[in-house]
Amino acid sequence: MPFARRIAFLIIALVSCASASATDPQRTLAQLHHTALRAEDGAPGGATHMAQTEDGWLWLSTRMGLYRYDGFAFEKIDLLPAGSNRTEATWVIYAAPGGDLWVSRADGGAARLRHGDITLYDTAEGLPDHVAIDAFGSDGAGRVWASTETGTYRFDGRRWTDVSAISGIQGYVGEWLEDARGNLWATTENAVYILRKNASRFENVGLGSDEPWELLNHPDGSVWARTRSGIRPLPHEWGQPFPHTEPRRANSTTTIFDAEANLWTVDCATNLCRVAEKDVDAHLTGDVSGPTVQAYSEDLGMTSQATMGVMEDRDGHVWVSTKVGLDTFRDSWLSRVRFPKLEVYFALVEDGQGRTWTGTAAHTGKVDRLWRLTPEPVPIPGFAAPVTTAYRDADGSVWLGGRGTLWHMRDGVPARVPLPEDVEARETIVQAIARDGAGRLWTSLRLRGLYVQDGKRWLPAATVAAFPADAPATIHVDPAGRAWFGYLDGTIAMLDGHVLRRFGTGDGLRQGPIVSIATIDGTLVVGAERGLSLFDGKRFRQVAAQPSGRLDSITGIVQGRDGGVWAYGIAGVVQFSREAWAAVLRASSEAVATRLLTMEDGAPGPAQLVRPLPTVLAASDGRLWFAGAQGLAWLDPTRQPTPPSPPPVVIRSVVAGDRTFPSGASVELRDNRDLRVAYTALAPGQPRGLMFRYRLDGAEVAYQDAGTRREAIYTDLPPGRYMFHTEASYDGVHWSRSDPLSVTVAPRLFERTAFQVFCVLFAFALVWQAHRWRVRLLTRRLRWRMDERHRERERIARDLHDTLLQGVQGLILRFQAFADALAKDDRRRAALERTIDRAEALLVEGRDRVKGLRDHAVEEGSLEQQLAALGDDMDPPLHLSTSSRRRRPLNPVVVDEVNAIVREAVINATQHAHARSIRVSIDYAVRYLKIDVQDDGDGFDTDAAPRGDHFGLVGMRERAARIGGRLDVVSRPGKGSAIRLRIPGRIAYATKARTTAV
Repeated sequence: MPFARRIAFLIIALVSCASASATDPQRTLAQLHHTALRAEDGAPGGATHMAQTEDGWLWLSTRMGLYRYDGFAFEKIDLLPAGSNRTEATWVIYAAPGGDLWVSRADGGAARLRHGDITLYDTAEGLPDHVAIDAFGSDGAGRVWASTETGTYRFDGRRWTDVSAISGIQGYVGEWLEDARGNLWATTENAVYILRKNASRFENVGLGSDEPWELLNHPDGSVWARTRSGIRPLPHEWGQPFPHTEPRRANSTTTIFDAEANLWTVDCATNLCRVAEKDVDAHLTGDVSGPTVQAYSEDLGMTSQATMGVMEDRDGHVWVSTKVGLDTFRDSWLSRVRFPKLEVYFALVEDGQGRTWTGTAAHTGKVDRLWRLTPEPVPIPGFAAPVTTAYRDADGSVWLGGRGTLWHMRDGVPARVPLPEDVEARETIVQAIARDGAGRLWTSLRLRGLYVQDGKRWLPAATVAAFPADAPATIHVDPAGRAWFGYLDGTIAMLDGHVLRRFGTGDGLRQGPIVSIATIDGTLVVGAERGLSLFDGKRFRQVAAQPSGRLDSITGIVQGRDGGVWAYGIAGVVQFSREAWAAVLRASSEAVATRLLTMEDGAPGPAQLVRPLPTVLAASDGRLWFAGAQGLAWLDPTRQPTPPSPPPVVIRSVVAGDRTFPSGASVELRDNRDLRVAYTALAPGQPRGLMFRYRLDGAEVAYQDAGTRREAIYTDLPPGRYMFHTEASYDGVHWSRSDPLSVTVAPRLFERTAFQVFCVLFAFALVWQAHRWRVRLLTRRLRWRMDERHRERERIARDLHDTLLQGVQGLILRFQAFADALAKDDRRRAALERTIDRAEALLVEGRDRVKGLRDHAVEEGSLEQQLAALGDDMDPPLHLSTSSRRRRPLNPVVVDEVNAIVREAVINATQHAHARSIRVSIDYAVRYLKIDVQDDGDGFDTDAAPRGDHFGLVGMRERAARIGGRLDVVSRPGKGSAIRLRIPGRIAYATKARTTAV
């Protein structure tokens, strides 16, 4: 591509709104992330055409029918009505602007899918009989065009019309192309036509020749043509860049430019070829061949070499359909290194000249080799031995350890170095090599221990210091020249000169076997089986992991050029940003946000957990190399792929019991209240790594984390209105949301508000009736007790009158007769008359007592009369008032008790409060008899009122309680007093007239 065009393309790319990340031009086809979908994955074979509609669904046209794919499952779509005997085979499919999908049926006719509705078009709608549509296209006005063997057709919104005679096109249209300017292109066998935006007729642009033409849309908005002579932009303005917005739909063809201007085609000698953007120039031939072409190979692991079509979806993933399945290629964080055969257990090292090397140590029937990574692997001739460890010395040379062997490599040439006696014979594994600041070369020999080189001799480490007998799994020399030795028993030994220091559980090492040691930003970092630790100069502090286990078994950790830290463990590749790592150094106990890269991001599985160690290498060119259980991979931190945007989320089905609701429809539940909602995310190119959550507004406050589950289940929902929605995310931070689903649960009869109000009112009525019955019962009992008391008093009065008083009266008369018989001067007569006088006084007192037992209301008048009589005996004036209500007869017992209470109140006011005026009011209310006694005396503190056996207020309250009343006293010192008596009318008022006889 010419330099000027590249600059224009860059400018347009910056101002365009395209979101697709596309494939990295700097990576080869073999280095892209590849996914194969075969029959065992549910993928249909032989997809003649592919399309992605604006909603995100991926569609496939096959001889078995139409399929769609969301990234999780392939679903067949029935286009024919039930009972139809026509073939289900489809031919061309086309994603049109606006979201429609047009489907060409293999036996003629077409179908349009719009928002889940299917409309069939056949001869009655203007299409030819039993002739399949070979291509679709849309012009700038949104009209859909179709080409068949019998002519050119245009859709007017309701039916198809044959416009062959008026379109301006001569011949059969083999291809339609919509460019960025809104023009529609048509190619025939001998000419190229254009329908300019808003025009009504095609015009021949004069580019026709004997060569076949295939038009291509370039991502910069220009139109290119592929002919036998080459691939180049069209002349005039059509071949110039044009700012535009990338469409949210895609359709497959045989040759495409991806979003990074890399050329892809299935129309080449190997059936799949890719040409990087920089190599698409005038030297590229029309058959897409030459040294710059990246071609299909068996190493790609594709479903088949029999390719059929190619398409780039809106996320930048390239799809290739084959006879037996689908293949996708996309950019990823890491690029896998593809060896001729599967290789495992890599020992990574970079020499002083910036060359990266790796040895393998599979120790199987396969020969292990030493490879130079360019980044493609290049084997070193003549080297055929396992490499279990590699170390770069201070002079840039490289040490390689194997099984009983040791090499020192200079300028890419390894030379054998002798090891201690019998090491080679026993094939003792060299586990680690390092040179400390004192210039001593240390070697860890499995099952033999640690050795140090002294000249040409190897001496046990015990000759230097009191090292443990075991061989360390890893050795690290920090910038100060101190050597750190990590052991599988979870301890560390540090040698500073000739001083050895041991670290164990008492120093914070409680994470299990030590598998890596490194210095990052001047801080010693230790990877162990159960976490990562930092050394603060005195003890080790564990780094908090979120989620738990993410930092387990970190067998390699390095720092990139940008200051970020990369660690490799069983969870995958963990990236700490510069800011996150600074936060770790400040407070290791507080978990920080990290990015986890897994196999979906190109990582070669989990880190290899046994030698060779470490498993991460930071090369001088900026690349980071990772040795995993499934291979070797590298990444360039400066060329990080665009993080995927959260995909659209759709609700696929809603089921309640045996009833299925149509997609997009509101849901109303009546008899069955169990709800099952199936949802999905439209991420056909990258479904792994997605997480879901959902919420039913009205029933749930917080989101329910669903993980990878794509179904929500609710049982026995209460009545009400709800709104269901679900969300999807790759990183847990950015979420996409589905359209809301309205759910209404109709209440049952007993759940309806009116019914519940009725039940409450009915229950209240029952309680009220029960209360009234209880009150009437208690009232009857109280009246009965009062009547019984009254009758008993009358009976006692009668008995006393008829017996005791009458007998005493007779005795007095007898004694009087006896006294009259005595002489007047008889002293006995005088004594007897005194006795008779005392007896008469006793008789009078007895009669008074009997009168007290009788009905005072009958004997002494009404309550008003008794209270008025009470006032006549008082010195301060007593003012009696009665309400204007109709007077009602009172229960005699009530009259007695009220009279006693008022008398006591009046006496208290007179004797103790020194009242000057007393007011008594009587109110015959409907529900209560109200008696109020108010005075203007001294008043008193009610809290200090007399208690105990003293009658006073206590006696007044007891009298009130006996007749079912309530007595309230209100008084303040110097403000007088008020006595308020309330007696229920059902007790106070008499129900019938009473007569009393003596």
